[in-house]
Amino acid sequence: MGYSRIPFKSLFEHLPGVEVVVPPDVTQDIVKLGSKHSPEFVCLPFKVTLGEFINMIENHNVNVFIMSIDCGPCRLGFYAPIQERILKDLGYDVIIIPIQQDDLLDFQWLDPLLKLTRVKGKVMRLFDLIPAIRYSFVKGSYIEDIVRLEGLIRCREIHRGDTTKIVSRLLKRLDNENDMFKLHSFDQVIRTEFQKIPIKRDFQPLRIMLAGENHVVLENFINMDLIKKFGEEGIEVHLGNSLYGWVLHKLHLNYKRKNLERISKPYIPIDIGGEAIWVIGHYIQSQEEGFDGFVHIYPFTCMPEVTARGIIEGQSPDPFYLPVQFFAFDEHTGYEGMRTRLEAFIDLMKANRENNPKFQGVYVEPSEIQEMYGKSNKYYKFNNFVEHVFNPFCDMLSMIKKPQLLKKTPKNKNE
Repeated sequence: MGYSRIPFKSLFEHLPGVEVVVPPDVTQDIVKLGSKHSPEFVCLPFKVTLGEFINMIENHNVNVFIMSIDCGPCRLGFYAPIQERILKDLGYDVIIIPIQQDDLLDFQWLDPLLKLTRVKGKVMRLFDLIPAIRYSFVKGSYIEDIVRLEGLIRCREIHRGDTTKIVSRLLKRLDNENDMFKLHSFDQVIRTEFQKIPIKRDFQPLRIMLAGENHVVLENFINMDLIKKFGEEGIEVHLGNSLYGWVLHKLHLNYKRKNLERISKPYIPIDIGGEAIWVIGHYIQSQEEGFDGFVHIYPFTCMPEVTARGIIEGQSPDPFYLPVQFFAFDEHTGYEGMRTRLEAFIDLMKANRENNPKFQGVYVEPSEIQEMYGKSNKYYKFNNFVEHVFNPFCDMLSMIKKPQLLKKTPKNKNE
């Protein structure tokens, strides 16, 4: 699932007796392979992961797989047993070990990890497992930081390709870093590397929020590398999904997601699966913060995401007036058909910025750009504390407020 392979690799490679084989990047051949053996109308992530399993079995001699599952209305909970059945029907001798991630605080997810290590004694196995979890958690947090800066800086870079090179270099360095002491100061490494990129400092780009189903958002091949394509068009991209954010959510520590649940509750009062409830929250928050557009991406036939789309469209253009573009992906999706819609969407946002008062004079430069290019490093540690400790605490306090429906524009009496 995109860059997420780095923290997953760290989680398992630090367990004694476990050999980790990192899957290759997703390709069209892998997607076709999985689609060939999948039910026609199952969601795209099922087909992609099944194709990856078959590829690993045939080309890398791997027959034991680890896969997260969930309960609730999303079909993710059925992936592991159904895919294992399909693979065995195809004649493959495989084992898929499910990791339950419905609620990480019940610690059911620890059981398969404890069984993987060859160390005897539960206490000793825990001593091996705790550092592995720590490495995975820390690396996941830095990937979120890298992806956020990627979305903010690519649209401002003077020399096209600088951001892509820096991101690739940082991810490789993060993947190879196994010194916990150095990892704890890796945020300075990220900051220093990105500061090497010359940018258009006074540029005020269009801003979009890109959110949707986790797998489609985080796997760049599946979403046609939308983050990069928008960035190269001069669009500032804010990503609504991350593996680190999802883990915090499952630990009941993601107060940003809790706030999104609060503000979306008047429109979607219960969790119906997928990312539906948070997509609505991201849309409302983006509109309130003066974004220029919202991009919702999801697998074709994903019912929770289709429901979220229906809610957004049902409330448009009043009170939901923020321009939105929907992209549904399956194995037949091609970039050329999507490119024309992407270009038209960008033209719409530019026209709004020029002619619509709702989108004029509302741009706010991201704090990261101000800190990296507008201030010295003198107060970096203090600013880092404010951003990662004080601000989240204030966000938590703001959730006490009761959510309200967005106000509709009053109608003209003469109409």
